[in-house]
Amino acid sequence: MRKFVLFALTAVFCSALFSQNILYKGKVIDGVYHTPVAYVAVYIQSTSYGSLTDNVGEFSFTAPDSLQHIQLVVMRQDFKISYLPLDPQSQTDLLIALRPDNFEASTLALLDSLADKKNSLVLLLDKATRFVTNDWIPLGNPEVNKFDFGRIQTFPTYNSIEGVRLRAGVASNARLSPHFFLKGYVAYGFKDQQLKYRSEAAYTFNPKAYHEEEFPKNNLSFVYENDLYSPGEMHPRSPNNLLLVTYRRSEHAATYRNFGEINYEREGRNGLAQTLWVRRSRMKPGGTLRFQRRSGDLLLDDHALHTTEVGLQLRYSMKEAYIQQKRKRKSLEMTSPVFFLSHTAGVAEVLGSESRYHRTEISAQKRTLLGTIGRLDVVGEARKIWNAVPFPLLVYPNQRYRHHIENNAFFLNRALEFMADEQVTLRTTFVGDDLLLTKMPLLNRLQVRELISLRASYGRLSKKNDPALSGNLYDFPATSYKYGSAPYVEGTVGFTNILGLLRVEYVHRFTYRDHPDALLGRIRVDVTL
Repeated sequence: MRKFVLFALTAVFCSALFSQNILYKGKVIDGVYHTPVAYVAVYIQSTSYGSLTDNVGEFSFTAPDSLQHIQLVVMRQDFKISYLPLDPQSQTDLLIALRPDNFEASTLALLDSLADKKNSLVLLLDKATRFVTNDWIPLGNPEVNKFDFGRIQTFPTYNSIEGVRLRAGVASNARLSPHFFLKGYVAYGFKDQQLKYRSEAAYTFNPKAYHEEEFPKNNLSFVYENDLYSPGEMHPRSPNNLLLVTYRRSEHAATYRNFGEINYEREGRNGLAQTLWVRRSRMKPGGTLRFQRRSGDLLLDDHALHTTEVGLQLRYSMKEAYIQQKRKRKSLEMTSPVFFLSHTAGVAEVLGSESRYHRTEISAQKRTLLGTIGRLDVVGEARKIWNAVPFPLLVYPNQRYRHHIENNAFFLNRALEFMADEQVTLRTTFVGDDLLLTKMPLLNRLQVRELISLRASYGRLSKKNDPALSGNLYDFPATSYKYGSAPYVEGTVGFTNILGLLRVEYVHRFTYRDHPDALLGRIRVDVTL
C-alpha cells in the first residue's frame, strides 16, 4: 500500500512539474468597422481563465496547457457571442472579429413593418434623426468609397452676421490611405456675402481603420482656415462646428479670422493626451466691431490683429475608451473625470505678430450618476492672461473645452459683455433618466428627459488690460463691462434629448439684469450633439 501511495504522489508531482501555462494573446475588433473593441470578456469556456480587453481591444492571459482543446468564449454587449476552438499552434497574435447583434436595427425594422398612421410620424422623425446624427454620406459605393460628404449637421445654419449659411465638406478615409488623410469645407453666408473655407492634411503614425480621429491618435496635422470667429463664443482652439443656430450673441462682436497651423496630437492608452501646436493668425473685425486705439483725443482704426503663438495642452482621463464606427467616436466611460491643462505663449515680432502674451488654462469635467434617477454633469474652469493684450485675446465665459459630457454655454450674456483677464466658471446640468417623463409612453418613445442647469462665471480685469488706464490697447466695445462684486448667474429648466437630438428650455438671468439691452429670460431650442 505504501508503494502505491508513493507511486501516486510521484505521478502527481511529475505531472505538475511538467505541465505548462500557455499564453493567450490577441486583439478583438469590430467585424464591420474593423476598429478595436474595448472591455470584451475573453475566457476559456467553463473556466475562470480569461481577461477583459483593454481600451485598444488587446488582451492576454495564461492558462494550463491541459485546457488547450476547449473553446474560447468572446462576449460583449451589443455583439454576438463568439465561440472559437483553441488551436495549440496559435495562441498568440489572435485577431478576433465580433459581429454586431443588430438588435437596434432589427427593432427599428420591426417597428417600420408594424407602423400605422398613428406612429408613422414618430418613425419618420426617427429616420430623420438617424440621418442627421450619422453626419457623413459616402461618396459612391459605401463598401469601397474613398471620400465622404459632410457634415450634415453643419450644412444649413443661420446667424445674425451671415444670415443663411451653407457649408459643404469632403473628407478622405483609410481606403485612400491608412496613414494620410485630407479634409476640408467651403461655406458661404448670404448676408455678409463672404466665402469661408478650411483645409486640413493629417499624417497618422499608426494606421487607421477608417478616419484619422480614431483612438489612440498619433497625428501630425497641417491646417489652414478662413472663417468667422467670435472671441466671446468660441475657444480659440475650438473647431468651427457650431450647429443649426450659431453665434447667438455675437451680432456686433465677431471677427473674420484666418490662420495657418501645424499641430501634433498624441493619445496614450493610460489616458494622457498631449497636443503641441504653432499657429499664425489674423483677425479682422466684422459687422460694427472695431479695433480702435486711442491717441490723445483721436481713435485710430486697426484693420487687423496679427498673432503668432506656440502652445501645449495636456488632457487626462482615468478610463478612456471609445465605441468607433466609421466617423463616430463615442466615449464608453462617461463618468471618469477629465482634466485639462494648457499654456499658450504669444510671440511678438515674429511673422508680423503684434502681441507678446502668456495664457494659462485649467479645466475639470465630471459626470456623476444619481442611481436610476438621472445624472449630474459638472464642469469647472479657470483662465488667466498674464500680459497686457488687446480685448480679442482676453478670456470670456463661453471659451470652453468640449469633451465627452455636454458643456453647456452661457445663453443670455452678450459675447463680449464681461471683460476679464482672470476668470473662473462653473457649469452644472442635471438630466433625468427615470423621472416623470419616462412614465409617459409617447414622450418616452421620443426619448424626452427633464433638464435643470445652473451656470456661473466670475472674473477680474487688471489695470494693465483696462484701456482707460493703460495706453496702446483697443477700446472696449460700448456694451462691454467689468465684473462687479457678484458673479454672473443664469439657469434653465426644460426638456432635452428629444429624439436624441433636440432640447427646449427656459433660460433665466439672475444677476446683472440692469445692463442695457440685457436678455432677462428666453425660451430657446438647441441641439444636443
